Amino acid sequence: MAYLLQQYMILIAYMKTYKSTLYFFLIAVVLMSFLISGCEKESTHDYRNFLGTWISTDLTDTVEFTSDNDFYKMFSGVKDHFDYTLSDDSITIGYNGMLFILVLPSTHPYQIKGDELTIDFSPQCYGFRNQVIKFIRN
Repeated sequence: MAYLLQQYMILIAYMKTYKSTLYFFLIAVVLMSFLISGCEKESTHDYRNFLGTWISTDLTDTVEFTSDNDFYKMFSGVKDHFDYTLSDDSITIGYNGMLFILVLPSTHPYQIKGDELTIDFSPQCYGFRNQVIKFIRN
């Protein structure tokens, strides 16, 4: 009987240690998830700033941003479709138009200030001149 009582006491002590260790790991996991989610950068871009029609200052290019991932560029009076995604300081553009050709997306730095949008299309972006183009909102 003394042996069983001793084994029971060891089991109770082990369970208390296990329980406190489990609580410790649970608290650690919760704290780490808060820390990791707190480290996520706040996005400073907003696609709504892009929506609308933009005309290049030299009147050569016209683009129309219609949603958070679509815009159209005028080619000889015909609108052709492009996809885009924004990051904090760059725009990734992919052709998805009527020619059905495979063009890899390219990423370009941009700057937007009020009604002025500047995109550096160098290196080459399909459908655009290989240069920095400044657009004014129409």
